[in-house]
Amino acid sequence: MKHGLLGECIQEALRTGFTGEILYQDDTIERAAVIFISGEPAGAEYTDQAGSIFGDTAVLRLPIRSMYTPLPATAGEAAERARRMRIFHPKRLYAHATIKPEKTARSSDQGGAGTVTISLCEGRWIVPGLRVEIWSRGLIVGSDMPDQSGKASFRLLEGEYECRIRDGIRIVSRKTFQYPGGDLEIQVAENGAAQ
Repeated sequence: MKHGLLGECIQEALRTGFTGEILYQDDTIERAAVIFISGEPAGAEYTDQAGSIFGDTAVLRLPIRSMYTPLPATAGEAAERARRMRIFHPKRLYAHATIKPEKTARSSDQGGAGTVTISLCEGRWIVPGLRVEIWSRGLIVGSDMPDQSGKASFRLLEGEYECRIRDGIRIVSRKTFQYPGGDLEIQVAENGAAQ
């Protein structure tokens, strides 16, 4: 990959399956970075005088008219760096590159990153007010309410995670699972058993 504007670097990373980060840093404290694993956006960071923001919020602040430098890394290094700055909605990043996400979608056999769908097995009726949380190493990496069919989806990197189902502040179910990458659906019963 070569130096370029944010949109150019994003397009090149998606096209070539780049693993590493594209970085912008000026002479002051401003810094912006997007991390990719096998061409999939995995994390983002933006820092200025006010402090640092990460993930989907950082994507909204990335300078688009600045030159970015690609810094290749191993998949393990990129995954470790992205762990605290996950991007759950890559469509926001694709908007910077003026491309449609359908053109950049990768097949589900790509290891390392993908979508996990948690499906609640509550019988015929889904209890209103439930929240699905995904935890990794003591940190929450995703939280969402299930849809009408009792499903919630999350963008994750390969690794071990814990799914917690909450009713208000009470945990009603807990399930640890190993995520190998790609697209995966896990059914979780009220007692925490995976099916």
